[in-house]
Amino acid sequence: MTRQVALLSLVPMVLLGVVLARVLQSQVVARTLSDESRSARLIARIGIQPRLTPHDLRAGLGADGVRRLDELLRSPSVKRELARIKVWNDRDQVIYSDDHSLIGRTFSPSDDLEHALEGHPAQATVVDPRLHSETAGEVGLGRLIEVYVPLRFGDRGRPAGAFEMYLSYRPVAGAISADKRTVVLLIAVGLGLLWLILYRIVARASRRLRHQSEENDRLARFDQLTGLPNRTLFRELLDERLRSGGPDSELAVCVVDLDRFNEINSTLGPATGDRVLRAVASRLDGALGERALVARLGNDEFAIFCANPGGASGAAGIATVVQRALAPEMVLDGVSLSVEASIAVALRDRQAIEATEMLQRAEAALARGRRTGTRITEFSAELDRFDPAKLLLLGQVRGGLERGEFVLQYQPKLELATGRIVGAEALVRWRHPELGLLAPGDFMPLIEPTALVGPLALYVVDRAAAWLAATHRRGADPQLAVNLSAMNLLDDGLPAELFRILRNHRISPDRFTFEVTESATMTDPAKAIAVLEAIRAGGARVSIDDFGTGHASIDYLARLPADEIKIDRSFITGICADARAEAIVRSMIELARHLELAVVAEGIETAAALERVSALGCDLAQGYLIARPLDGDQLAATLARAQSQPPSGRTSPRRERSAAQANR
Repeated sequence: MTRQVALLSLVPMVLLGVVLARVLQSQVVARTLSDESRSARLIARIGIQPRLTPHDLRAGLGADGVRRLDELLRSPSVKRELARIKVWNDRDQVIYSDDHSLIGRTFSPSDDLEHALEGHPAQATVVDPRLHSETAGEVGLGRLIEVYVPLRFGDRGRPAGAFEMYLSYRPVAGAISADKRTVVLLIAVGLGLLWLILYRIVARASRRLRHQSEENDRLARFDQLTGLPNRTLFRELLDERLRSGGPDSELAVCVVDLDRFNEINSTLGPATGDRVLRAVASRLDGALGERALVARLGNDEFAIFCANPGGASGAAGIATVVQRALAPEMVLDGVSLSVEASIAVALRDRQAIEATEMLQRAEAALARGRRTGTRITEFSAELDRFDPAKLLLLGQVRGGLERGEFVLQYQPKLELATGRIVGAEALVRWRHPELGLLAPGDFMPLIEPTALVGPLALYVVDRAAAWLAATHRRGADPQLAVNLSAMNLLDDGLPAELFRILRNHRISPDRFTFEVTESATMTDPAKAIAVLEAIRAGGARVSIDDFGTGHASIDYLARLPADEIKIDRSFITGICADARAEAIVRSMIELARHLELAVVAEGIETAAALERVSALGCDLAQGYLIARPLDGDQLAATLARAQSQPPSGRTSPRRERSAAQANR
């Protein structure tokens, strides 16, 4: 590139030099002619004009006058400059010339002579004397500089005559040539130095750009912390190997995910976490050596690919080598750390496959291994399914929100003490233009890990608040519950957005209950508690959904800012036939009473289960026995009827249930 720039810059530099040389040379010629013109005027006005009188111009010079001028013109100071002179009067007659044959003759005046006789002489010019012209008398004198000088004997009036003077061009040409050579040399040297300076600047910039490009390429392809190839380079090398190996060549990809790495980061700090990652990278690279390529995909995840591993057993052997490499404890700042990892293996089959799909297979196997607690998991097409259509569906979520394709249905809640429908849980559905009505299970698992879960939650709250406002205008005052996901609890600004929506619809916050699962609060307990406390501080209620299915401790549950718990349906289903299930439900209710929490039983599908949870002291119940999810208008009608009926004790749940079923 530097050579190209040098050559490309040389062409305009040469052109610039040629143009500058021509311009400066023309200026040299013009300056020289101007100097010679001034010299001729000095000769005429100082040396010749004082020896002439107006009478001489009218009557002509006598022999003595001609002789005096001849003697003057033969002096070395004048002869050196002057090649020929003519003195004209205003009648176009030559009264003197160093060529005496011209004296006394009258010629047709040239334009330059007329301008001189008018007092406006032209600039000096270079002429070549030719026969049959006014310069015929100067033939043989070589190239000449022609100068006209007006002849005046007073300050005003028309000139009385004019001097026509020819100066020898030969000495002037020598001076001009010398000046031109000097100009060309200076321009050539100056532009050459400028080109060399620019070349050095370009060369230095080119080297810097090349080094920067190499550094950018390194940054784009290598992990800066460990020095290993990153995901981009890993995929490129894997694709290259897949293409060059042929359809029958063996190849295995392993994904290594460190267990509990977030605990190391949060407990010992990011600096220690970085040292752990560097140590892991060194161990993996050292253990596998030339057998495989090790890369860091990101965070605490590494990838390995190995050509010709020796089938499934050989790939499992590589995973075992990885386990053994990580087994020894790491001692960092006097602290012993045990690092373990979940490993997934994906083998290439005979189908055409790319690096991206190989990684997807390994990631799918890794996800299964995490669910089952298996340390080494091999990809299975039957067990680890990943559907590209789901990614397409995820890409349609934002547009679906903008077009209002997500709709709400409401699962009624029965107050067991009065037998009335007193509230509902808002459930989101997606009325997809191509796939029809989708249940939450078809799209929520795709949305929850992404940033779209925030806009979806606000959308649901806005629609639910609008329905609640309309229901209030019809005279009902239900309690409405809306679900929040784990990602929502990581958003510090969520409470403010929720209450802004409620204010826009003029809904009192105490009419809303926000349900979160026990496991969702465990993602970041401190932040989850802060967000839930802000929701309660604003006047809304908090409910712990799917209670009993998580892994939170009793102490943690006691610290959760909640108003109620919802006992998971898995405990309610067998409450009548399983004494243990009933004991567990009874214990949950007693725990809730000690924590001053309301209790909701979900998944009520039989009258016996309804009677049993009522007897055990549950406050509310919901399930298909009471009512399936209803549209907003259906639930509003059910609430209006319930509002008009007086409470009737323990027999009312059956009557209310029949009314709800009539609206299905």
